[in-house]
Amino acid sequence: MLISKNMPWRRLQGISFGMYSAEELKKLSVKSITNPRYLDSLGNPSANGLYDLALGPADSKEVCSTCVQDFSNCSGHLGHIELPLTVYNPLLFDKLYLLLRGSCLNCHMLTCPRAVIHLLLCQLRVLEVGALQAVYELERILNRFLEENPDPSASEIREELEQYTTEIVQNNLLGSQGAHVKNVCESKSKLIALFWKAHMNAKRCPHCKTGRSVVRKEHNSKLTITFPAMVHRTAGQKDSEPLGIEEAQIGKRGYLTPTSAREHLSALWKNEGFFLNYLFSGMDDDGMESRFNPSVFFLDFLVVPPSRYRPVSRLGDQMFTNGQTVNLQAVMKDVVLIRKLLALMAQEQKLPEEVATPTTDEEKDSLIAIDRSFLSTLPGQSLIDKLYNIWIRLQSHVNIVFDSEMDKLMMDKYPGIRQILEKKEGLFRKHMMGKRVDYAARSVICPDMYINTNEIGIPMVFATKLTYPQPVTPWNVQELRQAVINGPNVHPGASMVINEDGSRTALSAVDMTQREAVAKQLLTPATGAPKPQGTKIVCRHVKNGDILLLNRQPTLHRPSIQAHRARILPEEKVLRLHYANCKAYNADFDGDEMNAHFPQSELGRAEAYVLACTDQQYLVPKDGQPLAGLIQDHMVSGASMTTRGCFFTREHYMELVYRGLTDKVGRVKLLSPSILKPFPLWTGKQVVSTLLINIIPEDHIPLNLSGKAKITGKAWVKETPRSVPGFNPDSMCESQVIIREGELLCGVLDKAHYGSSAYGLVHCCYEIYGGETSGKVLTCLARLFTAYLQLYRGFTLGVEDILVKPKADVKRQRIIEESTHCGPQAVRAALNLPEAASYDEVRGKWQDAHLGKDQRDFNMIDLKFKEEVNHYSNEINKACMPFGLHRQFPENSLQMMVQSGAKGSTVNTMQISCLLGQIELEGRRPPLMASGKSLPCFEPYEFTPRAGGFVTGRFLTGIKPPEFFFHCMAGREGLVDTAVKTSRSGYLQRCIIKHLEGLVVQYDLTVRDSDGSVVQFLYGEDGLDIPKTQFLQPKQFPFLASNYEVIMKSQHLHEVLSRADPKKALHHFRAIKKWQSKHPNTLLRRGAFLSYSQKIQEAVKALKLESENRNGRSPGTQEMLRMWYELDEESRRKYQKKAAACPDPSLSVWRPDIYFASVSETFETKVDDYSQEWAAQTEKSYEKSELSLDRLRTLLQLKWQRSLCEPGEAVGLLAAQSIGEPSTQMTLNTFHFAGRGEMNVTLGIPRLREILMVASANIKTPMMSVPVLNTKKALKRVKSLKKQLTRVCLGEVLQKIDVQESFCMEEKQNKFQVYQLRFQFLPHAYYQQEKCLRPEDILRFMETRFFKLLMESIKKKNNKASAFRNVNTRRATQRDLDNAGELGRSRGEQEGDEEEEGHIVDAEAEEGDADASDAKRKEKQEEEVDYESEEEEEREGEENDDEDMQEERNPHREGARKTQEQDEEVGLGTEEDPSLPALLTQPRKPTHSQEPQGPEAMERRVQAVREIHPFIDDYQYDTEESLWCQVTVKLPLMKINFDMSSLVVSLAHGAVIYATKGITRCLLNETTNNKNEKELVLNTEGINLPELFKYAEVLDLRRLYSNDIHAIANTYGIEAALRVIEKEIKDVFAVYGIAVDPRHLSLVADYMCFEGVYKPLNRFGIRSNSSPLQQMTFETSFQFLKQATMLGSHDELRSPSACLVVGKVVRGGTGLFELKQPLR
Repeated sequence: MLISKNMPWRRLQGISFGMYSAEELKKLSVKSITNPRYLDSLGNPSANGLYDLALGPADSKEVCSTCVQDFSNCSGHLGHIELPLTVYNPLLFDKLYLLLRGSCLNCHMLTCPRAVIHLLLCQLRVLEVGALQAVYELERILNRFLEENPDPSASEIREELEQYTTEIVQNNLLGSQGAHVKNVCESKSKLIALFWKAHMNAKRCPHCKTGRSVVRKEHNSKLTITFPAMVHRTAGQKDSEPLGIEEAQIGKRGYLTPTSAREHLSALWKNEGFFLNYLFSGMDDDGMESRFNPSVFFLDFLVVPPSRYRPVSRLGDQMFTNGQTVNLQAVMKDVVLIRKLLALMAQEQKLPEEVATPTTDEEKDSLIAIDRSFLSTLPGQSLIDKLYNIWIRLQSHVNIVFDSEMDKLMMDKYPGIRQILEKKEGLFRKHMMGKRVDYAARSVICPDMYINTNEIGIPMVFATKLTYPQPVTPWNVQELRQAVINGPNVHPGASMVINEDGSRTALSAVDMTQREAVAKQLLTPATGAPKPQGTKIVCRHVKNGDILLLNRQPTLHRPSIQAHRARILPEEKVLRLHYANCKAYNADFDGDEMNAHFPQSELGRAEAYVLACTDQQYLVPKDGQPLAGLIQDHMVSGASMTTRGCFFTREHYMELVYRGLTDKVGRVKLLSPSILKPFPLWTGKQVVSTLLINIIPEDHIPLNLSGKAKITGKAWVKETPRSVPGFNPDSMCESQVIIREGELLCGVLDKAHYGSSAYGLVHCCYEIYGGETSGKVLTCLARLFTAYLQLYRGFTLGVEDILVKPKADVKRQRIIEESTHCGPQAVRAALNLPEAASYDEVRGKWQDAHLGKDQRDFNMIDLKFKEEVNHYSNEINKACMPFGLHRQFPENSLQMMVQSGAKGSTVNTMQISCLLGQIELEGRRPPLMASGKSLPCFEPYEFTPRAGGFVTGRFLTGIKPPEFFFHCMAGREGLVDTAVKTSRSGYLQRCIIKHLEGLVVQYDLTVRDSDGSVVQFLYGEDGLDIPKTQFLQPKQFPFLASNYEVIMKSQHLHEVLSRADPKKALHHFRAIKKWQSKHPNTLLRRGAFLSYSQKIQEAVKALKLESENRNGRSPGTQEMLRMWYELDEESRRKYQKKAAACPDPSLSVWRPDIYFASVSETFETKVDDYSQEWAAQTEKSYEKSELSLDRLRTLLQLKWQRSLCEPGEAVGLLAAQSIGEPSTQMTLNTFHFAGRGEMNVTLGIPRLREILMVASANIKTPMMSVPVLNTKKALKRVKSLKKQLTRVCLGEVLQKIDVQESFCMEEKQNKFQVYQLRFQFLPHAYYQQEKCLRPEDILRFMETRFFKLLMESIKKKNNKASAFRNVNTRRATQRDLDNAGELGRSRGEQEGDEEEEGHIVDAEAEEGDADASDAKRKEKQEEEVDYESEEEEEREGEENDDEDMQEERNPHREGARKTQEQDEEVGLGTEEDPSLPALLTQPRKPTHSQEPQGPEAMERRVQAVREIHPFIDDYQYDTEESLWCQVTVKLPLMKINFDMSSLVVSLAHGAVIYATKGITRCLLNETTNNKNEKELVLNTEGINLPELFKYAEVLDLRRLYSNDIHAIANTYGIEAALRVIEKEIKDVFAVYGIAVDPRHLSLVADYMCFEGVYKPLNRFGIRSNSSPLQQMTFETSFQFLKQATMLGSHDELRSPSACLVVGKVVRGGTGLFELKQPLR
């Protein structure tokens, strides 16, 4: 029936995930599959094979033997394979492994403490009713109970917890409804994950005291077990170190078969079932006696899916089997072999005890003469070995049915279930989420400026194919009859008629009589026994005025899909689009294609006409800026037409007005001419005014507008005017646009008014009259300007427009000549060299900077060169532009184009007429080759700027070959960048969208996720919709005031005021103002008791009380407290009234949509300020305004209320699009190369990924910035503080290192290599300003620390030599055996866990969102895991016991970790060495050593160094100035040789003499603050907040800021972190000049911090989502499916992804409500 298609009569309410038991599977299955051959020799399905017809037909020729239906009607039936031996269930293998590790195989109990079990059980029970608070309360109850009862029994603990739990469960009102909320889901998964991780590895069973059996998994297919040795440790025994694998084999080791594991699990369930049932709540089985059957961990049957889901593909005569069938066939082959083997073993009566024989007596008789030839194919000596080996092979083959990645050793892989579900090509993303559609068209687009902006030109070939199902009614029957008679090939025709019963009649293209017969019967009811309801439906062709959805990919934001009205163009072959829509679709017409979709229901059409229509999409949701606007030729035409002196005769005026108003119906209002004699003439401005007056709707008042044009007033000035006192040159000039009552009185219209610019003419029309009028304005202006260019003006560009006057050219040449000599000066300035330094010396220093490791000096040279050449660039540009050109604006056509905003920029004109300027690649000059040349045609380290990419040539006179080469390099960089960044930003946007997709504004104005959890109480914290807020700025208030009457009428002010009462909100604002006037200083602490105690303090002091204070309070304080408590009620109330807090903001008390005038405090302040200003101006002006102050305030408050965000707005998606879309415009690698005086910061997409996708605790460039207090003392001390915080490495204070190498031979043929290392340090004067250090400290560091490091490094270099090989052996103890399970995990198991424990490199490449270039990047990332390394967080079931993993995720240890990393570079340990000087570990000023300097003391120092290591033979040092030291190292002659000097140099660069933990560098920068005052700011690279807190008297700690979000969250709390997230994202975009509305950023930040911690928008962040389907459609679908099945998750089908998967309407937008049909 058709009704079922249009009106759903059944709806899915939810989906639960679970597992079938073996019994249920047997009942569901229609056939047991026993034949490994699935097709016979003729290609027909074999009986009992994998394509048996009982499973349903595999193609259209077959008929199902179970339900006797054909291919189109039979949905297929399940079959099963009976496995002769039990195997592990691959889905639950990791959990089974954990259970075996965490339970005792002797007494079959869990080895974790009983308190843990009972606590977790009760916590899971309270979470089932959503009682989140009770989880923490239960922990407190247990802790308190354990403190009171040191040794309680399990039953006592249970009773204590049970009592509270039962009370919570019974009193909870929400029931199971409360469990499907994000916080509850997160809490539940955290508790369970913590249990698996922390309590599954006890060393000994607490019940039977047996040692632990070590269980290991190998290749995901077998478990091996090492039983504990029978040695029991005595109480006093201690172990020093854990053991390796070999020693763990002291006990008995064997293969744990699935049968034994199953027996153990059954016994475990008998003992621990009460708890484990809750832990695996997903696998409840109501049919069984127990709640859960442990047999789901094992498989006895394997399900065979119906044939239609694994069809055989045919290509010519060849047949290709589906991958799933191949995997199942491999299992079938194993099953047949095992059956044979078992039969043979039964015959020989040698079956192992644990394998049950599946053969019957009849089978035994038939197996007497059994074929033994198959045994040779099986590995193993005895039959039992062969059985075990093939059992493992069967397990592997069952594994790959589920997941082909589980078997790492197999080469040819066919997709398993996991591969079918996952990635871009998987079922979820490719099919369930919707990809392909009907009723769509795609073609190339071509521009058309004569159709309306809201139209789309449809070619005839589409018009006859796209149809709409129109029900036949008496009033449209004539039209539809004619359509049916026209048929499918003649437009407007029809292709099909749908009868009342749903049957379809296709209209013949050739048979006219058939069409006529059908047309006559359109209103005739159908005949038949059950009389069908409804009418016939005609599928008619698309016609003019129908609505279509247009889309251009990539669809990055909402305006990429808009609704257009169709206009059928009979002669066209392509879609035709108006120029004004180009920006919204990001379309140019160089072969772009677009898709058109034809909505097929009246509801869909209504939404398209009213909501999605182009006219309503004028503003972009990102920041409310206009999108639609005219382009290019129209700019030039409009600017020329509205210039003064442009006149038209009556014929031309009428012609142009008619061209502009082609569509207008009714009378056209005309203006009287501006010049009457000698004959009437109309100006260009009047033509535009005529259009405006006729476009503005009849019943509205024309608008008033004062604005600016894009072309500045200066551009029109030919000569300097006479100075007139008090005259403002900008007033009434052509750059000032004035419109009064719809007439353009003054100014030129250009890009600022009809381009995509804010607050122009079109934007103001949109704001006042709505989208339809603004669309008409654009349409009519486009036609008018086109006609003007075609008929009267024309526009061309000649060589004269780019020529420069000879005088300017001479000046240009002179500056170019000067610029060639600026090189040496730039290098000297960069390297701080004296003026007198010779060229050779400068070149040598430059070479050192280029080839040295520290690139900072080299970057500085780049910076100085850029500064120098910029100066010359500007000089040349000034000489040539604009007065150096032959032709001046407006006669100069090129300048006209640029100035009016038609095309091009001043940079383009300068490159043509002046010079190309400095070429930059990735933010720096072109790089030098190793030879020091930038290109082979230059000399090494050439000083001329030309060699560094400074192109002085111009396109007008041509550029030289090397300059051209540089120019091409810059061009190539742009292309590469564009290609690479698309996939990066695309994946970033996908991550944000999948997380935020459910955030919708509800009817109470809160923003909630799809599970109902509140993310924001008001969207963006004030509830306003971004596109509507554009005119709520004080700058735009005058415009609103001047159009008061229009706005009042269009926004229905009187109706609003009659229904909404403004008194409550206004009264509230008065209360707030009253409080603020009484309390001007809001920072003071206030409290009733505080003010009372301040008052009586003196009186109490006078009493001079003395008594013993037991509780630490002074007697005076106690006396004050006593007096306060004895105070009478009235006096106390008086103090309380004084200390009353400020009333809450109006928005939080009175809902802004119900209570008029309830606005935000900032807006109220803006309105107040403007009202006062306006009142003052009105008093001064001559004419009195009709607008009173109250009416003005009411108008602005109305505008505010009308700007509220409508319920149903999908703000989450808008926020995601508004961050994702501009990120595609950011160049991928914006390198900020810090010079010596700048911070290094991560920018662009890498930083966005760091903040949003990774939420890393260890960011690449952490920094802190804190202003210095503006006091003399602070400004004096801050320089020494900067020195104190800066890290000093040995390399920074070394002048040179001399290494002398020699050989020596001693007696007994001992050969030695002798190295003499002499370290020369810089004189103290060189670094005393910068470093907090003296020469003695450096020497002390060398003696106590550096030589040790040097010896360790030499040892590492030589560790292959036998001299350093130490072998320790000892006997293993019981604890070592216990530890072996943790530390000695076998290689095989690690391979098996590779998927889980390897680096999770970029998920983008994993998900198939990446392009080919990501393969190399992925390899590189595996080598140097950067900011995604913390994605190594364990996936579910991984039990990584590494400590550093904990550290990685734990931001608290972050500071320690950073220092440790720095130390590791140079081999420093984190533990403090007793011999370490205090200055190494303590950030304080080194003190002068008070050591005696006699010969004995010197001897002791030398001796101490010699004792560091036997290899140190001698040591000498500078006893007077401590400027050098020399050490002699004597090494035995090794076969391995290495370069000692490079080793020492690299070690010196990394060895830290002195550092503050976490901080590497400090800078003092001068900035201006909000009050425009200059202030010093201390910036640090690296983070150590507690360290800065010590300097409160120097630094303004209240304004301390850091870009490390975790550090801020841990120090200042989550609300502070929220603001940092917003600021950081805003700063990333600000670098590129992109503005994103703060409401979007606040929503994203609120979502990320929703759970009270800062969580990333990646697959770890989505774990807490309450919709399993949303998780599965994001990433790692199989993982989430496993998790949902195990926890028995239920999806309420509220999230958009879940709705799409099951075909429900999404609960957002118009889907937020239902429509009721009025029955009367």
